[in-house]
Amino acid sequence: MADAPRSTPGPEITTGERRRTAWSNWSGAVRGIADRLLAPGTVDQLRDIVLDDTARARGIGVVGSGHSYANLVAPTGRTLVDLRHHRGVVAVDPAAMTVTVRAGTTMRELNRELAAAGFALPNQSAIDEQTVAGVVATATHGSSPRHGTLSSHVVAARILTADGRVRTITRDDPELDGVRTHLGCLGVVLDLTFAVVPGHRLRKVVLRRPLAEVLANLDEFRGVHFGGFWWYPHTSQAIVWEAAPTDEAPTPPPGPPGALLSALCNNSWPARVAGAAHHAAAVAAGRGGAQVMRCDDALLHHLPPPVQGTEYSVSFDRAADAIRALVREVRRGGLRVCAPVDVRFTAADTAWLSPSRQALTCHIGVTHPVSARDPEGWVAPLRAVDSVLWDFDGRPHWAKVHFRTGRELAARYPGWDRFQELRGAWDPDGVFLGGHLRELFER
Repeated sequence: MADAPRSTPGPEITTGERRRTAWSNWSGAVRGIADRLLAPGTVDQLRDIVLDDTARARGIGVVGSGHSYANLVAPTGRTLVDLRHHRGVVAVDPAAMTVTVRAGTTMRELNRELAAAGFALPNQSAIDEQTVAGVVATATHGSSPRHGTLSSHVVAARILTADGRVRTITRDDPELDGVRTHLGCLGVVLDLTFAVVPGHRLRKVVLRRPLAEVLANLDEFRGVHFGGFWWYPHTSQAIVWEAAPTDEAPTPPPGPPGALLSALCNNSWPARVAGAAHHAAAVAAGRGGAQVMRCDDALLHHLPPPVQGTEYSVSFDRAADAIRALVREVRRGGLRVCAPVDVRFTAADTAWLSPSRQALTCHIGVTHPVSARDPEGWVAPLRAVDSVLWDFDGRPHWAKVHFRTGRELAARYPGWDRFQELRGAWDPDGVFLGGHLRELFER
């Protein structure tokens, strides 16, 4: 999938001129008319925007690749800052085993530069088109019981806060765990420093197993290096994958799924027809066998056509029961799920707003197609998923759709009040709060 198209920015810096610009996320479900869309080239230009009275009054949002399902950017009526000119690796430090990278760099760009230098991130998200700042802001994750979210690998950050000050936060600062999942409301992230590991290859094995068997033996995932599975709704089938380091020679890359397989996996047909299609797709996907790839490539998965998605994170100990509850809801006819349900795992981490905070975690992701003929068709199915998984003490993924209030979420995050204090100190006027985040943090 190509990088998500971005709207044409306004001038490099025009803090006085008005230039209303349409902006939408990659699926088109989040859209609006921004007051201005600017792509500044320097930190001084960024600072001028942040300190501009008009921009502050209307609100400022930072946009990356637009891969959030949720309305974190909230474009309407605000000044949007595009960090496309703040890209690239600043430095790789082999002694410290770190890389410092500018915030507008995509994960794909970072992975390629690291591979060329003989390094890699410890883990990789399922897609690589997001900016590094967006990945960290939302606690985006891969699938490994040995690693937390990608935010957990951040060891330092530089942020331009609402007072125009550039703050450098390191692993010695208590605020680092607030910055690690910042939701875009602490300021403009300038660059991030990640821990890295030596570059390596992974042997990835894909096979088909009955879902009941997978859930009965879910503890097997505690011991894998990387791994997860997809349940194919309206069937009893699951596709399980595992990956582990190897010295074997690389194999040819598998390439993207064909159009027929994509159509079978992602459909909005009646349950009986969808079940037959998903069974055929599972049989085809289960023939994947074993492949050896560069570590970041092995952990990528192909994203379906434009969709809306929700994802809930539940403790590993409750994961099997949560998935069984979702299966029952689908089978009784109360929920039509149109695409494979993605199940992944992360280790406990320490970020105040991380869905994986303090516990080995299972992430359960459900998507639904976005259709021009029925633009709100995804709401009822995802609301039903939200209702089922909330009852298992789940925490929704920040970058995906959920239907919870700030008060409800605060009760599930022991670090919520600490984050509120940090946000209030760094942005007391709420310059970086859009409507969605204002609803969560101020009501």
